Amino acid sequence: MTDSPDNEEASGLTFPELPKMRLEELLEQLGDRARDVLKAQGRLRALIRANSLVAGELSLRSVLRHILTAARELVGANYAALGVIGQDGVLEEFLHVGMDQEVVDRIGDLPRGQGILGLLIRHPVPVRIPDLRDHPAAVGFPPHHPPMGSFLGVPIRIREKVFGNLYLTESAHGEFTLEDEQLVVALAGSAGVAIDNARLYQEVEQRGQWLAASTDVTRQLLTEGDEAPLELVLRYAAQGADADVASLILPEDTGEWIVRASSGVYADEVVGQVVDLDRTLAGRVIRSGKPAIVTDYQRDVHPAGAISVHTALAVPLLAEDDAVIGVITVARTPDRPPFTPAQLEQLAGFTGHVGMAMALARARADQDVLRTVEDHDRIAADLHDHVIQELFATGMGLQSLAPRIRDADVQSQVLGYVDSLDATIRRIRTTIFQLRSGKVGADGVRRRLLEVISEQSTALGFAPDTDLASFGGDLPDALADDIVAVVREALSNAARHAAASTVGVHVAADAATIVVEVIDNGRGIGDTSRLSGLSNLRQRAERHGGSLDIGSPPGGGTHLHWTARNRP
Repeated sequence: MTDSPDNEEASGLTFPELPKMRLEELLEQLGDRARDVLKAQGRLRALIRANSLVAGELSLRSVLRHILTAARELVGANYAALGVIGQDGVLEEFLHVGMDQEVVDRIGDLPRGQGILGLLIRHPVPVRIPDLRDHPAAVGFPPHHPPMGSFLGVPIRIREKVFGNLYLTESAHGEFTLEDEQLVVALAGSAGVAIDNARLYQEVEQRGQWLAASTDVTRQLLTEGDEAPLELVLRYAAQGADADVASLILPEDTGEWIVRASSGVYADEVVGQVVDLDRTLAGRVIRSGKPAIVTDYQRDVHPAGAISVHTALAVPLLAEDDAVIGVITVARTPDRPPFTPAQLEQLAGFTGHVGMAMALARARADQDVLRTVEDHDRIAADLHDHVIQELFATGMGLQSLAPRIRDADVQSQVLGYVDSLDATIRRIRTTIFQLRSGKVGADGVRRRLLEVISEQSTALGFAPDTDLASFGGDLPDALADDIVAVVREALSNAARHAAASTVGVHVAADAATIVVEVIDNGRGIGDTSRLSGLSNLRQRAERHGGSLDIGSPPGGGTHLHWTARNRP
């Protein structure tokens, strides 16, 4: 039975009179469109998830890793990489996912930004390439590199400045599409915001750490903490900058600059080294008086450097007249990210606080020395006015009793006591002379020697035994400088070459001669030609009419004996 037209209208179903094949084609197209819509919705949801993942982190390293993972999954790429562009226009950092560590190790050095990668650096716009091998800018892959065909590159911008580039290769669908490009561009926009937020958060955190470090260093310097001042400053400098090594470089009386203290990796290798002012970052800062930063130390500063350092900061310690009195350097090994200008600024601020704290600590030490001298004078007066007089009276009394004693043995014993009292009186008088001679002239040689010995204790790992004589008055500036330089050089040699467990410093002076002796129980002087400082010490002695002798004490080790005429 056939429905009438009235029945068709009543049912609400009408079909145009089209061939059956055409109707099927339209239905298939409709289904394809629906599937495309669902696919697009799925990819948009994936983009939203990726943005949420990236935006949910505050750690910069984690943000960069999330960007790579999200981009790779978003467009179905086998490999993803993110290159951070340095100030010199090359890649200073290169992060990647998708490649086994074994393959990475075989490839060796990471890319610097040549070929296709450099094309995106020079022209920061999205780039899609069906096959990398056919592009004219391609320079080929290094040995052991896996083959790569399709390529998609998108710049990441932070406030209109290109931070780096996102690289995707080997699409699972053969080639990357325009839709893939649009999705990655959208992700890169969100990534720029997330990176900026993470960097700002990181800078705030670092500023807080530097402020806490400055406060703690100042407190400990002014309260005489247990830790040595130089080690304390370097420990906080390395901690605040998240560095692998930190060093303090100070000038010598000879005009050379020496690595006086170091912490972290390579510390044992650099302490005591003379700084090459022409080929080091520290030399650049010493001459300019300005902080400096390098992101590739071996390439930019010291191509032949023996120490494997990638990025470094150097900041001068300035005196009140802005003269450079020292340099603090911090560095990272090649597997670490480069320092930023913000970190250089933070280290400079910390160094400024440290300089003020050290100046205050030195002023306080000078006050302590003055109080000690005053105490010495008081003690000397008491010994002279009371103790010696009482001992002398006791000795006189015993001596007057001796002739009345009939027993010869007892009489001899009493006279022996009298001799002992005389010897005690002589020792007390010597002590009084030393106490009253504590403030020897304006040059403050004793204080300078004590400062040098304290500084060198860090390199030695222990405090030397010290016996410093008075000098009986002011010394010529040249002689005072040479005495201090001799002690510093001798202790530095002991720290670098002797491997000693004890070191003694003895300085004696009379009206004619000054004698400096430094004795250690180490492995001996060995080949004296290796120690360039010895010829310098000999010259210092000879220009004051003295001499230098190097020997070995009976128990082994090194005995340095240096003399000079006390007065011209």
